[in-house]
Amino acid sequence: MAQVLKENVRRSIAAAAESRFAEQGFESATIEAIARDAGVAAGTVYKYFPSKQALFRSIVTDEFVAELSRLTRERIAEFARPSGLEPGQDAMSGPSGDLLGFLARNRLKAVILLGWGQDTEYADFAPDYLRDMEAQTLAQAAEQFPRLEQTRTFRFMVRRILEESVRGTVAILSEFADEADIRRSFAAAMRCRIASINALVAWAMEGE
Repeated sequence: MAQVLKENVRRSIAAAAESRFAEQGFESATIEAIARDAGVAAGTVYKYFPSKQALFRSIVTDEFVAELSRLTRERIAEFARPSGLEPGQDAMSGPSGDLLGFLARNRLKAVILLGWGQDTEYADFAPDYLRDMEAQTLAQAAEQFPRLEQTRTFRFMVRRILEESVRGTVAILSEFADEADIRRSFAAAMRCRIASINALVAWAMEGE
């Protein structure tokens, strides 16, 4: 007699795995711990997912990764204004709002990918994600401020700001589950980040 798999059990296992991966990383999270959190036997997990890798792939999909990259590029492009970045820029609407909504709905997936990706097949994602943001930011800075000399120091500082942005994203999504709290935290973080970038641009325009 064929075994009947239940969708609610599959969802419970996936939810438990998502929480464990976000808290411990892929390597440290065990099938036994995931099964315990889901309220099933370890053998039951393998009836639904043939391996821990298959379980991971059911959570962090290529579609999710591609959408996060797309929304991030659109958010950065939103900042390309002739006058530079505005500290009061609305973080709740437009591309920024789209990205924040996506992150809020998929917060643990984002924590896994950006915070623990080195343990997975997406080990190159976070470094590539940062490089893409850096290249886009520098290209937009060149258009907005053609007199600005993008020295090694300037590029280094842009990279540090973006790295802190990614770490801050992981920290916020790890700390808060409520979407309103996530949006408020991102709005505060973005205001601080824009002020930092504007200060860096002003410093660079003055000359080292």
